[in-house]
Amino acid sequence: MAKRKQPAAEGKEPESEITPLQEEILRFASGFVSEHGYPPTLSEIGKACGIANSSSVDYHLRVLTAQGKIRRADRRHRGIELTQDPSELPILGRVGAGSGMIAQDAVEGTLNYKSFVLGTDFLLRVKGDSMIEEGIMEGDLVQVRRQPTANDGDIVVALVGEEGVVKRLRRFGRAFQLESANPRYSPITVDFQVVGKVIGLVRQYR
Repeated sequence: MAKRKQPAAEGKEPESEITPLQEEILRFASGFVSEHGYPPTLSEIGKACGIANSSSVDYHLRVLTAQGKIRRADRRHRGIELTQDPSELPILGRVGAGSGMIAQDAVEGTLNYKSFVLGTDFLLRVKGDSMIEEGIMEGDLVQVRRQPTANDGDIVVALVGEEGVVKRLRRFGRAFQLESANPRYSPITVDFQVVGKVIGLVRQYR
């Protein structure tokens, strides 16, 4: 992995908002703790996240500390303590599978579950029946990895205008379209934006 060149951050004040790279560091640390039972070192974080030097890693950790995402113990080799259970993820609004909206700023709650697929960033609740032949039902929680692109055949969360849908991404000639797993629904060929890849599913029986 290519190293991300960043200026040494000695003495620099942490930013007020975390960046995608800092979110990546937090996800890596959470996954590392889940897998090993103890936090990663600065060197391990830098190697995994493509950060060239430990001073830059330290700066990003100071931002996460200022945001309350982690706590740090001075002079400890593995002195990072996560303030949120690595097995707990936010449920963000609802996502339509056929119809519905993504409420991007709304958090319905959180779910603590020991079998999340590693790399899951958040959960979205499915509305509609357009993906029933893939076993994705209304009310299910799809585990989503946030990413702006996906491969042919991936099941994705996409925005069509302001509408959020769960569909399978398919190459159609030189372009892509979104396909349902229910013959009642036609493919979506208008402009859309991929916002994440579905990598898992949680079904809650009521």
